[in-house]
Amino acid sequence: MNLLDRAVMAVAPASGLRRIRARRAASILANYDAATGGRRSRSWRPTGTDADAASRRRARLAFVSRDMIRNTPLAGRGRDVIVNNTVGDGIIPSVDAPSEATKARFLDLVISHLDTTDIDANGLLNLYGLQRLALSTVVESGECLVRLRRRRLSDGLSLPFQVQVLEPDYLDSSRDSMTTSGGARVFEGIEYDAIGRRVAYWLHDDHPGSAHGWRLPRSRRVPASEVIHLFRQDRPGQMRGVSWYAPVALTLQDLRDYFDAQLMKQKIGACFAAFRVEPDAVSDDVDSTMPTSLAPGAIFKLGPGEDVRFASPPKMDDNSFVRDCVREVAMGLGITYESFFGDLSQVNYSSARMGRLEMDRNISSWQWLMLVPQMCDRIADWMLEAWNVLEPMRDLRRARITWTPPARIIVDPAREIPAMREKVRAGFASWQAEVRSLGYDPETVAAEMAEDNIRFDTLGITVTSDARQDTQPRSTRPEDADGE
Repeated sequence: MNLLDRAVMAVAPASGLRRIRARRAASILANYDAATGGRRSRSWRPTGTDADAASRRRARLAFVSRDMIRNTPLAGRGRDVIVNNTVGDGIIPSVDAPSEATKARFLDLVISHLDTTDIDANGLLNLYGLQRLALSTVVESGECLVRLRRRRLSDGLSLPFQVQVLEPDYLDSSRDSMTTSGGARVFEGIEYDAIGRRVAYWLHDDHPGSAHGWRLPRSRRVPASEVIHLFRQDRPGQMRGVSWYAPVALTLQDLRDYFDAQLMKQKIGACFAAFRVEPDAVSDDVDSTMPTSLAPGAIFKLGPGEDVRFASPPKMDDNSFVRDCVREVAMGLGITYESFFGDLSQVNYSSARMGRLEMDRNISSWQWLMLVPQMCDRIADWMLEAWNVLEPMRDLRRARITWTPPARIIVDPAREIPAMREKVRAGFASWQAEVRSLGYDPETVAAEMAEDNIRFDTLGITVTSDARQDTQPRSTRPEDADGE
């Protein structure tokens, strides 16, 4: 303790003890280079805000991301890679019900309602197109709203409900820091009850930025049971999403400006094709045929003493710099450089597969930790609710809807398919699990296999794909012999 510490301890021991503890904590913290200030840490902006306070300008991030996707090919490519691999042709539903009749009826409803544009309140997309649209909105804007639209039985739909995908702009953020009757609180258009549960959303009737809007912005309260708020939660307590382009927006814009500058540089260099150098003194009787412009394949006669000098167009810079920048953007989006940029010149099968495996983990987390629990399961609840309204006598209490993600691309079928087959034979995985990993519904595949077997048996056809014909013991097959 120094002299001041001793004096404080003598007058106020508690305050003196706090001073000593604070000094001790500061000395321990100073052992970490990243915790100290200085020239190397000037670019940091450390704050103690929570997730939502740190992203209060999320709307501007969304506007910037949309502008980049409209005008920057790399930005649009990044969104398409994420959506194509996560949703693809759709995350398809299947039902687990106690009776075959319930399963058959569910399949009819899927084909007539979910697989058609009847599910879309705008009448443009089926369920899988809505999944794709919702994830695209999440990537560019950080979040997406999906609203339930109940319909009458007289509307002629297979199920009396539709869904509407909305941009987060519909959320009335002006309703902020409000307290309603009953102790409910409203933050950025989302209403919470006394224990923090979402109970309602305040949504605009029209898009605030609509070019056809003629009314003043007006929002109304929509129960949370009728709204899906889809976003990726990155921090505990985070209530709203942030554009996935936030960490890479500046790099993407700088890349776009760099490409434009390089293109202009080459255009300017190509314009200066040749320079005509005249001698110091040209007599009047010199008849030069050198024109003032060039044409392909032309041969010109120069006058005595004349010379022509050609400009050397500037060379493109080393592409390694561009590749490094693109890799940084790809890492920020959670995808591989090869899928993002389409450059396969520096990978072989093994390295490409290893990179793809890491990307597949991200895709799986986006599917099973975001899309399925937040969106697909909620739509499944709405479907069962509408089904119960349509057919109230049917027992749906034991019915459960599961989801199958899109097919995983098989890079090398000659290697991967035998490996999947051996997993099933060894008991390390079920046949159904491997079928789902390929993006197919096991129920549908099994039904089609049974139908094919009946048709082949009726026609007396034997095919090698029929596993019932595989009666030879495994140990005696020629292909299983050692060394072959």
